[in-house]
Amino acid sequence: MSLFNLMHKDITCAILMIDDEDGSITAYKDLKTGYSPFLGNCDVKLIKKWWQSRAVPTSRNAIQEILKRHNFINAEIYLAKNMAFSMTDTYWLKPLDYNGTYHELHFTDLRQIEDERLIPYHNASSYDPNASLGGQMEKYWDLSANTPILVKESYKYFGQQSINEAFATLLHDKQKTTIPYVKYQIEKTEDNGVQCRCDAFTNDFIELVPAFEVLEGAKTNNEKSLYDNYIRICADLGIPKNTMQEYMDYQTLTDFIISNTDEHLMNFGILRNADTFQYIGPAPIYDSGNSMFYAEPAKALSRPELLARKITGFYESEEKLLKNVKHKDIVDLALLPSEKEVMDFYQSYGIPKEKAVAIASNYMTKIQMTHDFQQGQTISLYLEKKK
Repeated sequence: MSLFNLMHKDITCAILMIDDEDGSITAYKDLKTGYSPFLGNCDVKLIKKWWQSRAVPTSRNAIQEILKRHNFINAEIYLAKNMAFSMTDTYWLKPLDYNGTYHELHFTDLRQIEDERLIPYHNASSYDPNASLGGQMEKYWDLSANTPILVKESYKYFGQQSINEAFATLLHDKQKTTIPYVKYQIEKTEDNGVQCRCDAFTNDFIELVPAFEVLEGAKTNNEKSLYDNYIRICADLGIPKNTMQEYMDYQTLTDFIISNTDEHLMNFGILRNADTFQYIGPAPIYDSGNSMFYAEPAKALSRPELLARKITGFYESEEKLLKNVKHKDIVDLALLPSEKEVMDFYQSYGIPKEKAVAIASNYMTKIQMTHDFQQGQTISLYLEKKK
């Protein structure tokens, strides 16, 4: 067992104990500074969830190779060896016998990682900015430019998950919305994959607080939906309620239109000033790759079939999410990409014509359902089956 200070930059938040063999957290004592994860309301149960979500999923090929090379039994050990640094917030682990500071170690300050003078406290493995990079897609941080760039790679399904990120960017661009969103660019790789790239929206002064931490770190009202609770908690943190309502409604409707099935609570959140702990506003929309029927056969689906598809998020179904939308007209359907634009877009990046036609057909059906929703109709699997 090893003891560490959990740090937020150079503020000590807690003391925790990590099992040296499997990297799990076995004990946690919060120092009540208000700077801990989960809006400062952390305990041992929550910190274990935080730690597990921070480690790289072992389903990714890159982490499997790293674990095998260094003889680590799991990604949590690798996370601890890299002091749990992240590119999206300023938390890290500080060994009790180490006197260094955040800026002496954090990799955004280390452009020449290979320089022996910059080897970190733990040098059993590389000093890896990707040791805390979650998600199922293969990805890594490119630190060669002044602004870090996140690179995600797709090889299955003709690389469509990366292509979908660029399509979501096109959709948001055409809306001319004031809602923040990440802009992705895509290109083919030499090994027949597709990669998408985007600039980081966090840095040493602005950090991401995922929606999961927002909800788990505050009391919720059981009489309200999780959707409404999330908006209310963000308002309590100082973000105007209408700002959050518009953001959530826009995100929900555009996710519905592109059939994004991966809306889990780590895939959106809010931004915070890392020095003052003041909350800034919603994080830009990101991670739209699991959309546009990427893993499904080239087939046109009926309205009931579309609504029957499970999603991850506040709820398991799209219809339950739609019930929470207040600003139904926040997406201008007239400005959405046309059916032909969708077909041409996907074919231009290597998606077979039959698949592109099916994608566009299902997308247009979702637009028609959104139109019906904006006209006051209830979108319901039960009602669609009844028809």
